[in-house]
Amino acid sequence: MAGLDTDTAASSWREAPSLPPEPIRPEITAASVRSEDAIPPPPLLAESDLRLGTGPIPASRYYSRSWFELERARLWPKVWQFACWGEDIPNPGDVHVYRILDRSVLIVRQRDGALKAFHNACLHRGREICEHHTHRSELKCPYHFFTWDLAGTLKWMPSKWDFPQIEEESFSLPEVRLEVWNGFVFINFDRDAMPLRQYMGRMARDWERWDFSDRYKAMHVEKRIRCNWKTAIDAFIEGFHAFSSHPQYLASSPCDCSQQDVYADEPHVSRYQAIIGVPSPKMRPPPSPQETFENVCGLVLPEAIGTEEGQLQPGESARAGLTRIYRKFYDKAYGLDTTGMSTTELIDQVAYYIFPNTMPWPTLSYPLFYRMLPDPDDPEWCTWETMLFVPFKGERPPSAPILKLGPEDSFEDFGLGEVGTLFQQDAEQLPAVQRGMHNLANGELTLTEYLELRIRHYHHTLEKYLGE
Repeated sequence: MAGLDTDTAASSWREAPSLPPEPIRPEITAASVRSEDAIPPPPLLAESDLRLGTGPIPASRYYSRSWFELERARLWPKVWQFACWGEDIPNPGDVHVYRILDRSVLIVRQRDGALKAFHNACLHRGREICEHHTHRSELKCPYHFFTWDLAGTLKWMPSKWDFPQIEEESFSLPEVRLEVWNGFVFINFDRDAMPLRQYMGRMARDWERWDFSDRYKAMHVEKRIRCNWKTAIDAFIEGFHAFSSHPQYLASSPCDCSQQDVYADEPHVSRYQAIIGVPSPKMRPPPSPQETFENVCGLVLPEAIGTEEGQLQPGESARAGLTRIYRKFYDKAYGLDTTGMSTTELIDQVAYYIFPNTMPWPTLSYPLFYRMLPDPDDPEWCTWETMLFVPFKGERPPSAPILKLGPEDSFEDFGLGEVGTLFQQDAEQLPAVQRGMHNLANGELTLTEYLELRIRHYHHTLEKYLGE
């Protein structure tokens, strides 16, 4: 297969690919490629034109204790944040415990099917009512058995005679604001915060096209990793690193040609789009259309390789061939009729970001969902979560159990296949990025103007929340 100019082919993805002989400015864009698709993308995926300059980002934001404490005091108490997938707690009495830094919230399924969120603290002496996800018929503190019903109303208290100051009617568990969007449960500690859909802006309108009521959580992996939560965020809201960190995809995805969408009136959301079925312009000599096609077909429908179905038809582009293959895959795997669906929604990467730490991907080909949670004590550690939401027919399958990986565990050792290799490539980069930021002589990160636009965009929003 064609590849980057090199005297010796790389024997492992861990070996850095050789550099192209000279800088190459791509002549193609996501829009120009999509203009040739048989079914173009919906207008809502059109490119934005906002740019935010080339100013540096202080590296100290990723490791400074003082910045970390500012986030604790001014960011997390004020933002909408994803707490759990609603289908993980489907039955009355199911309880999800959401933790963010030193705060804890109970998400409780009510008897009528609604959801409520409560501060996870007994009103007596503050003991956590639940320490982990569970099922309860009532909310009972294990310490002295103060008991509330699922709606948070006081049911029973010990030695009632000795609490003359308590008015039972007003001694309910304090609620936390909760809203559900597309099956995802969000909470906000700020009682005066704007509604979630207003916070999400155009994204809430965009996603009216993508209904997750027919999706289930097929994978959920938690990885404790030595880097700041924003270091992890940065790795997943730009595709600029794919050339060097994920070289196995160069034949079918031009990372320099991705589309970055930010908006002046949308501080809490941004979007990334990467085209598939086109080789990276960094590859010299370029791969043939058949090689580009096989680079993706081998992952989606490997049994087609070497057959007539696995060959591009006369006049068929790699993108058109992949569209054909993906339509068959979705029909075979999920019983979905994708007739009329755009090529972009079938094969491309479309990734949204909800400030500060959530990244849902709406389309079928990459049904990913990321969340990065800060460590409660150390600004240089976080928990990186990855979920997959795939379609189903008939009865809803149960959500996958959470696979928990420690700092030394490799994604490649847990039967995750190709996606395990992809995640491990990032996992091996992030701790080195975190360590290296301490060594920057000028203390600044130098970002691209366009390809890393979304990093600069969320830092602008972060500055507003922190008052810096």
